[in-house]
Amino acid sequence: MLKDKYEYRDVFTNYLPLAINYDSIELALNMAREKGSSYPVLAIVTGTKPDFYKQAPLVTEAMKRHIPAFVIDTGQHFDDTLGYGIQEFNIQDSVACNLQVRGNLMEKASELLLKFAIFGKIFREKFPSHKLLPVVHGDTLVAGITPLSWLFGLGQKVAQNEAGLRSMSPNYVRKLTLSEPNKNQIEDFVNSQFDRNSWFVARDEPFPEQVDTWICSAGTQFFFAPTLLNKDNLIREGYPEDLIYIVGNSVVDAIEMKRKSKPRSSIFDLYPELVTAMPSTSSLRGVSAVRNEWIRVDIHRRENLTPSRFSVIVKSIIKLVRSGYRVMLIKLTATQHALAKYDLGDSLDKLQQEFPHSFIQTPLWKEYGHVIEFLDSGRCWLELTDSGSMQEELLYFPEVNSITVRLNTDRPETIFEAQGNILAPPVSPEWIVEIVKRVDQDRIPQYNVNQKKKIYGEPGQVSTKVMDIIKKHFDENYNFYPWLHNRLGLWREPDSEFTYL
Repeated sequence: MLKDKYEYRDVFTNYLPLAINYDSIELALNMAREKGSSYPVLAIVTGTKPDFYKQAPLVTEAMKRHIPAFVIDTGQHFDDTLGYGIQEFNIQDSVACNLQVRGNLMEKASELLLKFAIFGKIFREKFPSHKLLPVVHGDTLVAGITPLSWLFGLGQKVAQNEAGLRSMSPNYVRKLTLSEPNKNQIEDFVNSQFDRNSWFVARDEPFPEQVDTWICSAGTQFFFAPTLLNKDNLIREGYPEDLIYIVGNSVVDAIEMKRKSKPRSSIFDLYPELVTAMPSTSSLRGVSAVRNEWIRVDIHRRENLTPSRFSVIVKSIIKLVRSGYRVMLIKLTATQHALAKYDLGDSLDKLQQEFPHSFIQTPLWKEYGHVIEFLDSGRCWLELTDSGSMQEELLYFPEVNSITVRLNTDRPETIFEAQGNILAPPVSPEWIVEIVKRVDQDRIPQYNVNQKKKIYGEPGQVSTKVMDIIKKHFDENYNFYPWLHNRLGLWREPDSEFTYL
């Protein structure tokens, strides 16, 4: 028994209950029963805004192919803006379970770990003849925790869409200093990025994305890799090559879907200032050049929200606007918190008052279709981002340049293979601004926005490839348990023997 010298703290959290829709489950099971009494069921997992539009094409393809499937939504993005993707892609009727996860990063991780396993056990108890294969996505918290939960709770592994993401940096980052860069340093840094052999795996950051994708790999049975680089990453780490499939990236299917289905209202109706022409240069104070198209800025990753980096990025925005560029800042939740924490919001508000025609701040756009509409409109010439997904997507917008404001990227293939992206290190405003100017003036020989390669597959075909592979394994009654003797075909344990684990 503990002595009185201890202080006792209550650590119990009142979780919201699981919300289970058995009608959606029965629809999937009816499809499965048509194929056999023990045919498996697919559980496509969503949690974050990128999950909705990258996983939605898989849901749509599964339904079209009559592959038994439903959606498990973690519910962590539950507000009207962050969670709108479920409705936007019309997959709400496929949601069989909402885990109703809440809280900060640690709280969400622990709650997700527990609830996902509980749902799996409920499914097993009620439908013991059908195995369930979850499909997670990318390097999100959902991808990191779900495989752990499924493996520890049920002894099974999962499938991962967008597998094998690993952060890399060009060797030149080791030469970066805090002093203002000269012309040669900038050119050397930019040019070095297009040499595949000049990159190294950088495990330090970003956090938590790299933690999530590494953990996810350890609990994954079927790897759906976007490119050969991602497959090579996984093979180098020891994962079985015969279970790694290069399929492209399902985001290209989502882009295609949104190009065919326009938003309910135009982004230009919501923000009419986006179509307002710039006044003449003579009426703008301190402006040396004018470009009528916009630079769209979205910054939200944790490493960029540290005091030094975030301050550099804000100063870069100010300097770009004062140099004559039109800048639109998307203020995601994390961005707004950082602006408040570091007392930088006032400086941007004053900038907007001083340059109302060339600086706009907006909240996160609710509809993914609005992003597609804007990038297709010809009114945006550059995206300044730290988003992994945007680096992929921008390869499919022939008029929009991409600059990634980070010291590394988990999509390095967008630079040295596709030649459609460039790193700009958030070390000083000069680094970012000068690289923007070089892109604007076509002073980077290896980079041509009109010639970037679409390396993530053909629109409409990626989800088809994924479902072809899943259906093949389902038809063969593949064993989803992780033991090596199963994969080698030595013997196969009956599923019921694993329940004690």
